Amino acid sequence: MSEWDGRVWVIQNNDDLALICQVKTIKKKIQCLNEKFREHSLPENKLFWLLGAKVRNATEWPEVLSGIQGRLAGLRDEIDVPLLWETAQELETSDLDELAELYFGEDTGVEHKIAIWQALAVDALHFKRKGKEWEIRNQQQIEELRTQREREQERIRTATIARECLTRASKAKASVDISEDEHPFIERLENWMRGDRDKDIETLITEIASSVRLPPRELIFEVLQKVGRIPADADRDVIIAGLRADFSEPVQEAALAVAPWVPAPAQEIQALAFSIDDEDTREVDDALNIVAHAQGWTVTIGIADPAAIIAKGDTLDKEAMRRGTTVYLPTQTILMIPPRVSTDLSSLTAQTPRSSVLIQVELDLQYQVQDFSIRRAAVLLEQRLSYAQADALLADGSDEMAEKLQALQQVTDALRQQRMDNGALSFNRPEYKMQVTDGQVAVKMIERNSPSRDLVAELMILANHLAGKYAQQHEVPLIFRTQDAPVEPIDRSLLQDPMAFLKLRKLLKPSALSLQPGAHSGLGLSVYTQFSSPLRRFADLVMQRQLDAHLNGETLPYDQEELFKVLATADSTAREAKFLEMDSKKRWFVMYLKQQWSDKNLIVRVLEPLKAGYKVELLPWGVEALLSSRGISGDALEPGKLIMTKIEKLRQKAGQIRLQFVSQEADLSLLEGL
Repeated sequence: MSEWDGRVWVIQNNDDLALICQVKTIKKKIQCLNEKFREHSLPENKLFWLLGAKVRNATEWPEVLSGIQGRLAGLRDEIDVPLLWETAQELETSDLDELAELYFGEDTGVEHKIAIWQALAVDALHFKRKGKEWEIRNQQQIEELRTQREREQERIRTATIARECLTRASKAKASVDISEDEHPFIERLENWMRGDRDKDIETLITEIASSVRLPPRELIFEVLQKVGRIPADADRDVIIAGLRADFSEPVQEAALAVAPWVPAPAQEIQALAFSIDDEDTREVDDALNIVAHAQGWTVTIGIADPAAIIAKGDTLDKEAMRRGTTVYLPTQTILMIPPRVSTDLSSLTAQTPRSSVLIQVELDLQYQVQDFSIRRAAVLLEQRLSYAQADALLADGSDEMAEKLQALQQVTDALRQQRMDNGALSFNRPEYKMQVTDGQVAVKMIERNSPSRDLVAELMILANHLAGKYAQQHEVPLIFRTQDAPVEPIDRSLLQDPMAFLKLRKLLKPSALSLQPGAHSGLGLSVYTQFSSPLRRFADLVMQRQLDAHLNGETLPYDQEELFKVLATADSTAREAKFLEMDSKKRWFVMYLKQQWSDKNLIVRVLEPLKAGYKVELLPWGVEALLSSRGISGDALEPGKLIMTKIEKLRQKAGQIRLQFVSQEADLSLLEGL
């Protein structure tokens, strides 16, 4: 063969046909120019049809190709595929030569067959390619394929509308008008926010959210506000978290159907002297009593018993399992159990008999636990106290109530010291409560040295420890909370240092949930579970049921597999709720600073240097912020140093606080009254 060939061939690529100009053949490989005028090689068996055209050289190929393509386009325009299909059906043929003759007459060539092929490929409805042949589809197949195409076209149309709508709304600065075609998409966004699975919507949301640098749920919250589907004053945290403040109608009906618990006619009612809570606490889930005797003390801890009126697997139980925990936000509290049960029928209300799980502890004169028992009992709470009232009685009270409180303080101080001697750690971190009313933020510091708070906390630790110990001794399957020892010994003298937590937290192992009992190093205990808050945590309710069943000689309601599911759910739910509470609290604290401290100086403690400045914590709240290095002259600020700052920039949505330096002399009088 000469150096230049010049023949024009048709090659097949699935449904498509392409034209090539053969340049030469080398060892059964065709060197050719394709329709993009690029040279490449292909095997001889790829050649399909030979056209009559001849190309004299490479520069002539574009002109020849254009002429062929023009003639093919003209031929294709003449072809009525549905008519061709009807004729092919009548004659029971789909041979391309015969189809070309039927349509164009006897004087046909390769170009007519190419045009027929291309027309059938573009239509892709009436004929189906099989190798190098085309088969006729029947009417049913055509209708099914047409329906599929229409659905796909509608899907593409819907997806286009969705993308354009979400992109437009995400970039808008104010309200957005929605067209009639966009309403179904907005409804899908609302359903997605409520928890419905929608893979296509989720993929789109993730993509757009990434482009505008917002978390997906926050983006859709803003979009739904812009289109008027969420009120301007809606609780952002609740909606973004997918929470529901109210309860569905079936759950409310189930709560209304719960009969109040009443003790049996001859049942003994155990008196509990008091409960101690915040004034605004609605779910009272523990109460206390102490009796002194010659051998020491009998301490009784009563835990609310919702398991007495909520059966495993019923509507209320399923709802509690779904919610997992009560969530405390600055704007509102999202209850785990409907209020009729959690804040009324099961709450330990003063002067009203209630079912309770009682832990009775016998301590000797050296404050050592000699014996304990756990049982379900009827109790009567005599008086409810706030922490402030309890602290006042501890300080100056002289009546019987004060004496009981003082005795409990004496016992719990000793129990705490025992735990400290066993390696327990206690960091004196600041705490504050926050309340939002009509957009106005109020912040109140929690008394860190409140004796009654320490007292209650210690008795709840004792109750949970003894419940875990009982389960361990009797091999009752429970969910235990464990914590490995620190990675290296801790110098306990550092615990009084305000910077202790920052310095030591890298040494601490995280606590974990386990189906096997184990030590909890941070609490200084050999075993620990949590069952003292069954009105607020679903896992605690499960633990309570498990213990109750064993105490009563009944079949345990949960086996290992069920407990494992509860463990996994409880762990993730607790982490999500904690993150939400902290995130919400931080953002509302930023609003508090904007409302109350915009033009005032703030005292901060330097924590550590950063690339852009310093990480600091605001006093007295312990909230972390970023201090710009601008304006700070001389040596770097030492961690632990107190300095004066003021607000430079606040970003509420992100919960970010940026401060600017004022002075290295901190006026501690600013902390008075906070």
